[in-house]
Amino acid sequence: MLYDRISLISEMLDATLNLRCFYIKGLDKELSFLKESVLPIFMNNTKEIDKFRNMLIHMVEEHVYIVDNFAFGNYIIICLDKLNESYLFIGPYLSEHRYEDLLRDIDEIGLSHNNITSIHRYYNSLPFISKSKVTSIISVIKNNIYDKNVDLKFIYKRKLKKQDFKDVNSHRITTTMLDYRFIEESIRLDKKLIHCVSSGSKVNSVKVLDKIFDLYFIDEEAYNIRKYQNKLIYYNTLLLDLLIEKDFGNLYATGLFQRYMDKIEGARFIRDIKNIFYDMIMDYCFAISEFSVKHYSVLVGKAINYINSNLENNLSVSEIANQLYVSPTYLSRAFKKETGFSIIEYINKLKIKHATFLLRDTALPIQDIGRIIGINDVNYFSRLFKRYMSQTPTQYRKIFN
Repeated sequence: MLYDRISLISEMLDATLNLRCFYIKGLDKELSFLKESVLPIFMNNTKEIDKFRNMLIHMVEEHVYIVDNFAFGNYIIICLDKLNESYLFIGPYLSEHRYEDLLRDIDEIGLSHNNITSIHRYYNSLPFISKSKVTSIISVIKNNIYDKNVDLKFIYKRKLKKQDFKDVNSHRITTTMLDYRFIEESIRLDKKLIHCVSSGSKVNSVKVLDKIFDLYFIDEEAYNIRKYQNKLIYYNTLLLDLLIEKDFGNLYATGLFQRYMDKIEGARFIRDIKNIFYDMIMDYCFAISEFSVKHYSVLVGKAINYINSNLENNLSVSEIANQLYVSPTYLSRAFKKETGFSIIEYINKLKIKHATFLLRDTALPIQDIGRIIGINDVNYFSRLFKRYMSQTPTQYRKIFN
């Protein structure tokens, strides 16, 4: 049964992220199971292999180990059974698009520069997995591997660089200087995040978010969850101000801030904070990209604003055209030309997006959610939802529960 579940996870990760997932029972001295995924020149380095094996031996059950900056890549590792040395490995992957830090370690681990071409080729073949994706992967594993409700603990295993061992006294680095650098970097990332979200770019926003995670979430355990909640409240407020500056007056803008305030207050663990932060950035990016009307003509901009303000109603092209004092044909042609969608398709897409929020964040019955977005026929709502999301509302809700 366990092997079947792991096989299912492995197929999913391979298909969606080009990421390997495999189950190991029993550790030999050479860690021969790694031969299928890493370069032979890495396997020949006994020092690095011994270090990796020693780390595995000391792992404990019901912990997730995020292994960063080993020469042969990064791994997510879960010890399933310490007595029988059973492990679940996900990897190798890169946690950054750049791998210069790993290349700098070549001299340290004794690899020849004659192998540099194959090493470059190896790193380029590895998938890039951001920290936000790592969180999602672990959530999937937890829900599919464990029959009981397990509170997995996160342990970060980062390889120490040579500069980490510098004599502190020789540099006279004071606490004040470190605090100043931290604040300076914090302000820089805050500005960059707001800039990326303001452009509606999810990809760039996630890149900055990963850097923010590295800056703030450096502890393995969060004993003071309140400070992380306060930080998210700060970001939620910044993002709300961003919407206000852009003159947003739609259904999402009015509820987005409060919805995330409620979720932030309900957070109990660091992983909750990270998941909320990621979802919050994605939802604000969506609002910016979907509801910004500045790059549309006045007519289409007014149509989008009217749709956003009346999304809970059963809208029609004729009704919108009458409100704007134009013919339905002229409005439809202009809307399609500028947005790439027909008016009805655009309305349906927004209705389903709002439904995903309600399915994810509330316990409302599916029929009630349909009514909230202006679809009274629950069967039609389910068919429409499946058309856009490739799954039923019930299936979508189960993912987040």
